[in-house]
Amino acid sequence: MFFSSNTHPYNNTNNFKAIIFKHTMPEIFVGFIIAYLLMAIAFSFAYLTILSNDNLTYMKILEFSTFTSFLFDTDFKEGTSDLFIWLHLIHNIIALVLSTIFTAAIVLKFFYLPQFFVFKKKCNFVPSCEENGEKNILTVSFYNSIDLFVTDCKVRIYGRVESIDENNTKSLININNNQPIFEKTYPFMEQHLATRLRVEFNKDDFLYEWLVNRKVENKKLAMIIILEANAARLDRTIYEVHDYSLNAMDIEESVDFHGHSSIDLNYDNYSLSGGWKEFED
Repeated sequence: MFFSSNTHPYNNTNNFKAIIFKHTMPEIFVGFIIAYLLMAIAFSFAYLTILSNDNLTYMKILEFSTFTSFLFDTDFKEGTSDLFIWLHLIHNIIALVLSTIFTAAIVLKFFYLPQFFVFKKKCNFVPSCEENGEKNILTVSFYNSIDLFVTDCKVRIYGRVESIDENNTKSLININNNQPIFEKTYPFMEQHLATRLRVEFNKDDFLYEWLVNRKVENKKLAMIIILEANAARLDRTIYEVHDYSLNAMDIEESVDFHGHSSIDLNYDNYSLSGGWKEFED
């Protein structure tokens, strides 16, 4: 997913998602039970103010209100006035909304995982001084957009190139003998803290023909980035895949041939760091 430069740093977590992801399922369950009971108590007092039956105890009203809050069917013959019927209808509607939110929380917790990592639209590459034996470096920039503390983030980059096989048919070849061209594990990855992947290569590497010689014709090189990570209280492993397509005919669509901009960190709030407006440059 790409975002325009004026949206960085992007926050992919709203308040409801943050609450759900940061709490375990038992905590969420207990929280909603408390919410149901508080609603039952509040409406029991409301029912009490409009009911005047001398034989009607508060505990019986509270029992009826509790059953209604949990959307259980219950008979209450004492409530026959129009005001009571309207109040009971409102109670049922609020209980239905709360039940819908509870169901959504369960689905969100177990079946939905948002996109954690936001990547820069293009990579950055500045040719090195080869006479000094320096390696060329292709830089890939990204950051965590979720308000969760990510740990043990393993990043692997593979290369896949279009080719012609021995039967003169089109095929795909994974470069570097199916091994990653970049592999590193980052112990911590806070929200809105930019990370730079420095992919080093020299004259003998595949990327050299694309980025330095730039003599490859009518071919495309796919850089496939695989990220695996963990986050506190998240029930599943984070697994995301991102790719850059390096088209030999229009390499500038995927690569900026200049250095990346710097981020001047604000240690109190990474989202307020200087340089976000130039993140895509």
